[in-house]
Amino acid sequence: MTEAEIQLLIQLDIVAWESYLPYLSARIQQEIIAGTFTGLTQEQILEQILQQTLTASQIETLISTALNNYNRSVNRLMLEDAPEDQLLIYIGPQDTKTRTVCSQMAAAGPLTESEVISNFGSGVLNYGGGYNCRHAWEMKPSRVTYAESIYGPNKARELLQDGI
Repeated sequence: MTEAEIQLLIQLDIVAWESYLPYLSARIQQEIIAGTFTGLTQEQILEQILQQTLTASQIETLISTALNNYNRSVNRLMLEDAPEDQLLIYIGPQDTKTRTVCSQMAAAGPLTESEVISNFGSGVLNYGGGYNCRHAWEMKPSRVTYAESIYGPNKARELLQDGI
């Protein structure tokens, strides 16, 4: 991966944050104006800002999503230099929080990039199952066998059968 490719990935994350920051700024301004107008103390205004904008868990989710998307984007760039028959596996937790599409991708087992795209679309290579996705596509080394407990295709199939 070149420095230019890394800079592009960083720029993508910056664009995502810059699209959210105007909203956040406007909400903070609204709360300051409303708090001042209604006679709230500085502490009460700060509490209103925290309640009306983002909670700590929401901020954590935003950061986690951005980092996971970044990781998937780096893997996708690395895939450009890999042979066409390079296998990918979808790894991550398989539990009741797992989206159906994530279970389907994990249950599919090792796939080539073209198989991933034809079965699930190209967006999953960068964004996984969507917002707050905890999974990633990883390149499977040709001489190494992953333990099924790591990427969980059997657990994913069980979750799909149970309708979770």
